[in-house]
Amino acid sequence: MSAILESERKTKKAAAFLAAVYAILSIGAVTMVWPFAVMLSSAFSSSYDYHRHSPVVIGFFDRSDRFARYVSTLFPTFPREVYPDAPEAWTTWQSVSADRAGVEAFARRELEGLDEKNFLGERKARAAEFIRALAESPARRLSCNHDPRDVAKFLERKYGTTEALRKDWGMEYRSFFDVSFSAESKASPDAPPRDDAKFRAWEDLKREYVERAVARGDFVSRTMPHPITPHAAEIRNAIAVQFAEHGWRDFLSDAIRNYATVFDYLFVRGRSFVNTIILVVLSVLASLTVNPLAAYALSRFALPCTEKILLFMLATMAFPAAVTAIPGFLLIRDLGLLNTFAALVLPTVASAMGIFILKGFFDALPRELYEAATIDGAGEWTVFRKITLPMTTPILAVNALNSFIHAYSSWEWAFLVCQKESHWTLAVWMYQMSQTMSHSPWCVMAGFVTISIPTAIVFLACQKIIMRGIVLPSMK
Repeated sequence: MSAILESERKTKKAAAFLAAVYAILSIGAVTMVWPFAVMLSSAFSSSYDYHRHSPVVIGFFDRSDRFARYVSTLFPTFPREVYPDAPEAWTTWQSVSADRAGVEAFARRELEGLDEKNFLGERKARAAEFIRALAESPARRLSCNHDPRDVAKFLERKYGTTEALRKDWGMEYRSFFDVSFSAESKASPDAPPRDDAKFRAWEDLKREYVERAVARGDFVSRTMPHPITPHAAEIRNAIAVQFAEHGWRDFLSDAIRNYATVFDYLFVRGRSFVNTIILVVLSVLASLTVNPLAAYALSRFALPCTEKILLFMLATMAFPAAVTAIPGFLLIRDLGLLNTFAALVLPTVASAMGIFILKGFFDALPRELYEAATIDGAGEWTVFRKITLPMTTPILAVNALNSFIHAYSSWEWAFLVCQKESHWTLAVWMYQMSQTMSHSPWCVMAGFVTISIPTAIVFLACQKIIMRGIVLPSMK
């Protein structure tokens, strides 16, 4: 039923009221959509444009912005030794991306003339000679601005397993993602060479960057000549030619690279995906079994302590999860259920709010239906299965969705009772990723977008049933 009658809609007061309602709803929609758009855009960003917190990736529409972002993929900080004529205020990539006018002038100057085929051909020849000379140079004499996202894949290709890595290096690493070459990258190529396995792997990574560039037909790589200043003109030319030839390819590759890193971190390692599916399925099935049975018993039978039972269940909701975590952990430990799926599923089988809502639905069902079924000789199980459950499908769907969201997104309890990585779920790995890769928040954003996709799919698939569960209670 409409809040305003049709005959009243033409009055000024009604028009003002409706305008205010639509304005509030529009503002509410923007406050929901805008943060999600920023998160989605940040998932495609890099160190250059992440701090803009823009709802769109400007590089998709601006060529000069794409060029500046490509330069940022080669250098961790703005390369003053390569571009000494750049604005003095450009000290970090964040300051560069904030100067839109300066970036446009910078790209126009560096890419000038590359649209002409003859001029581009001459510069391509010089760039090709530069990359060939780089490939022939010993890796020890070269510097490298490596991408931390490349380290794990490189080491996995080189060693295969973390056990082989630990044996060769004599260091303890839980995974390839824990390895960092930050100290090696800061060491000067002029320093005396080190004879240890990790430094040799660093040399191999530098060499692989150049070999990959040559194989792809590129003109520049993350491995650079040392020192850089005498080769600044060659590097500038190679970067400009590379962008003119493969600008869109490199931009799109870098944009989706965050998701490739997330996929390797979350889905390839261990059994996180399988564990999550098993946990979600078990939690939803248990919730749809225990909660309806408990609510049906409280609603169908006149138990003398029904109100006390409901009060006791609702009282458990007054305590935050952090308060109940310690006694819950001690109970699971004493039962010998640590590092098992039972430890993840059993504590969430019964939901006080789910039982309370289901009981309210069961109480609202016509008593005549139960009386007619009893007269026809139907047993209690038949009445529950054939009459009660079919009439409460919407609220069961809402109950299942809540159980799914809790099982899918909860990482604190899963991390507490399952210390073994073999039992970790996607939520736990996502938490680990947010800690391990805090230096690359754009990858973390890509992880958040990735793990939110299943929840969105489930909600959209069950949208009609869920809406019925929301509308029907208001009509009773």
